[in-house]
Amino acid sequence: MFQPYNNMQVPMPMMPGHQVPHGVPMGVMPMLQQQQQQQQAPQPQPQPQPQQLEHGVHALDDPNVYHWICQLTYGPQKEQALLELGRKREQFDDLAVVLWSSFGVMTSLLDEIISVYPMLQPQLLSNQLSNRVCNALVLLQCVASHSETKHLFLQAHIPLFLFPFLNTTSRQRTFEYLRLTSLGVIGALVKNDSQEVINFLLRTDIIPLCLRIMKSSSELSKTVAIFILQKILLDDVGLQYICATLERFYAVTNVLRDMVDQLTIHTPPGRLLKHIIRCYLRLSDNLEARRLLKVALPAKLRDNTFTDVLRDDVGSKRCLAQLLLTLNEEA
Repeated sequence: MFQPYNNMQVPMPMMPGHQVPHGVPMGVMPMLQQQQQQQQAPQPQPQPQPQQLEHGVHALDDPNVYHWICQLTYGPQKEQALLELGRKREQFDDLAVVLWSSFGVMTSLLDEIISVYPMLQPQLLSNQLSNRVCNALVLLQCVASHSETKHLFLQAHIPLFLFPFLNTTSRQRTFEYLRLTSLGVIGALVKNDSQEVINFLLRTDIIPLCLRIMKSSSELSKTVAIFILQKILLDDVGLQYICATLERFYAVTNVLRDMVDQLTIHTPPGRLLKHIIRCYLRLSDNLEARRLLKVALPAKLRDNTFTDVLRDDVGSKRCLAQLLLTLNEEA
């Protein structure tokens, strides 16, 4: 039996074994830029083969990495270590493995995250503290995105430690950064279309949390949240889950409708419209959802409201045309 969102049981987190730039937190923009460049949802970057790594540069070949790993775990310069290691994540393919395997590192990162829970109030969360936690989240995103550590990351239920950040509602920049960077970690998990990841997320409150962010957060946070929702929908189990009850179906489509209503030709929708169209198109693959969408699809997607906006987006125009054709077919 499927349970309503508000009755879902979230597994208890299990501990694993053994300053962001002003503007957008590290680790989020690369994923968004890849979305903008591709017609479909982002595809994973090819992972280097083991033989390539053997002849490449390992993270621990850099003495600075070893130094900052030690500082993160034992030293007095933890805050600087978070920042410096975050800067190294694109430089070394095996940094995620080093972070996971180095004694005490994951515990230190979780410590950084847990320590800020009592400060999740607008008057308590400073810019410096928000930046520090975001830097820790960037390293978690590094671990979540690597093929050798993703499974272990899920087994340890580490994504659940991010949910208090996703559950915040303040529009202050410090909270927006926390939500956006936390979404980046989840986005890194779903990027490779893993059944294990989708099954894990469906046992949590990630869908209602993403829906709330899609309703009221910044455009960047909305974009990553709807990307996560789209990846869940693209999975057959995820689609079945959302279409299993009217409550879930309308929870999703009501938010999508509100997002469409907020988009106008005077405020270019950018990536949001592309993801909205693809979410509706995927929902139409379910027969019952298709019947309901004949009524629930917003009028702005049926008329020519967004013709100019989509003029140069061939992929989205094709998806919208396919959606309208599917809904106009006889049941």
